[in-house]
Amino acid sequence: MARAQGSRSLLAFTWFVAIASIIAAHAMLIGYKTYANVDEGYAAALAARLLDGAKLYQGAISQRGPLMYYAFEAIARGFGWDNIVGLRCVALALALLDVGLVYWAGRKLLSRDAALVAVLVTAYALSFGFPPEDGVAINGETLQLPLMVIGVVVGALAVRHAPSSRGRIVRLVAAGLLFGTAASIKQSVALHPAVIVLWLVIDARRRRARVPVIETCALFVAVLVVPSLFVLHAAFEGTLRDLYYYTVVYNRDIHMQPTAKHFKWLPWVFFRMLQETAFPMVLLLIAGRGFPWLWRRVRAAFRLGSGWALGRGFGVQQYLALHLVIAVVSASVLWRFFPHYYIQALPFLALCIGAVVAPAFRKRSSAAHARGAAWGFGVFIVFAAAIGCDFSERADGRVAHDESVQTIARVVKATTAPTDRIFVWGFSPWIYGYAQRKPAGRYVFETYVTGFVPWYWEKLDVERGRVVPGSQEALLADLEREDPAVIIDAGSVMMARPMRLYRVFDDLLHTRYCFDMRIGAFDLYRRRREGTCERPFPRPAEVVDFMGRDMPIPLPRTLDWETSKRLPSGSFFKPTYFLDAPKPIGLDAARDAKREKEELEGAADGFYVKELEP
Repeated sequence: MARAQGSRSLLAFTWFVAIASIIAAHAMLIGYKTYANVDEGYAAALAARLLDGAKLYQGAISQRGPLMYYAFEAIARGFGWDNIVGLRCVALALALLDVGLVYWAGRKLLSRDAALVAVLVTAYALSFGFPPEDGVAINGETLQLPLMVIGVVVGALAVRHAPSSRGRIVRLVAAGLLFGTAASIKQSVALHPAVIVLWLVIDARRRRARVPVIETCALFVAVLVVPSLFVLHAAFEGTLRDLYYYTVVYNRDIHMQPTAKHFKWLPWVFFRMLQETAFPMVLLLIAGRGFPWLWRRVRAAFRLGSGWALGRGFGVQQYLALHLVIAVVSASVLWRFFPHYYIQALPFLALCIGAVVAPAFRKRSSAAHARGAAWGFGVFIVFAAAIGCDFSERADGRVAHDESVQTIARVVKATTAPTDRIFVWGFSPWIYGYAQRKPAGRYVFETYVTGFVPWYWEKLDVERGRVVPGSQEALLADLEREDPAVIIDAGSVMMARPMRLYRVFDDLLHTRYCFDMRIGAFDLYRRRREGTCERPFPRPAEVVDFMGRDMPIPLPRTLDWETSKRLPSGSFFKPTYFLDAPKPIGLDAARDAKREKEELEGAADGFYVKELEP
């Protein structure tokens, strides 16, 4: 009785830890209305264009699966494309859903003790283990994770039914639909159904049944249903060729082949082993636990002269371990390694840890120690989450960028009309959401029109060969038609590719826009009113990362280098402009707007008068 009571108390404490720690991780970003990473900013900006009737892969472009952008469009329809609080609440709900699904998977496939441990591991990872810009953000992996976990569990439950039975076929079809839907968000899920097929074949051999052809066909046909619907939709919309190019050709030829340099796997070693040691160490420990089983199977296969011996003893734990292997390999095949790629491995890692640790809860000699360790780990998770929450509050909820992003957005918002469109060149599309101004142009990342592939800086001649055919002309036509009131050149942030490095865009700026001011590494240009500009164009800002830290990346000379002038030095977070020129364009409008607000509301925030004074 006491043991049962202790287990219930530990389970209740585990759920408290999971909920409290995840809420703590999300709380400050909700309160301060900030994006968690740049992917949220670009997906929200694309959603704004979709809401205005632009076609995906033509008027709103990226290279992920279509369902990712339609999911952001659905969020935008429900909360507004620029409602960051709404987006943050969806992120919180997804994180809590992930924890709940991991517990459900553990109970269905393993045991309550394993599920309890898996919940603690998941709570730690999502609240503290992953960097906040990865563990808290909405990205492709976050959106596809619930579908993938349910698909894996349903696939395992299908194998428990008799071959060719209705219960097995129905569950395989359900699993296939779930995997196909997840793959329509991000293509990395595509290999997971193969693990179910492997288990079906091993199960058929064990039962001395026929090869599971019908079951396999049912699974893979179901996997193809949802992607096929999107293909048909693209054909109906006239975007099928564009869908194929960006999701297949561009990924294959450019995104996954960013450089001809060697030592492809060295980044994995340095980034994973040196910066995030816990993740690879846990993987090695699990591999060490599973290696004896695999070695015994290999020896038996050689002894018996039959490869079928490899499948003896294959069960739920091996099934989950294979999904873990596929998820880790899928996350590691790209040249660039972002921690959020490994979100897809998290549920399987947590369940495998639960499977390894759970026996300790059942043994009389170790049960008390196991429960004590779980209580201690839970206390640590809450403590770590609280520290992370406090750190986020001290940084005003910013975890992925510095304050210059929101400062430039406030200036744009105060000096443009709500109906004005703006264009942000470079790699900082979150300015659209912060400024609450819709994007002009189909590309909210300028990787496609420059040939630059994050984070691989090549010679400009090499990058020119990677420019998407017709993309520069298409973007220029968009900008001429949509006529943005403001252009922000963010090319010195993370990219080292300013707008005036490219002829067609340099001409656009010089013929239709005037330089206004620089905040941080963002250069603000406003649509020319009449005549010529009263101030020169500045030399580009030095290259910095999203947090405003200097990056040792060489900055190519712009096409107008000889006629441009160096800006005087000033505060990084305050407007900088040429001192011998008239005051910045838009200052009078900002002052007038402030006075009107004072008169109507009897209150003033003081920001624009104070910060825009020379």
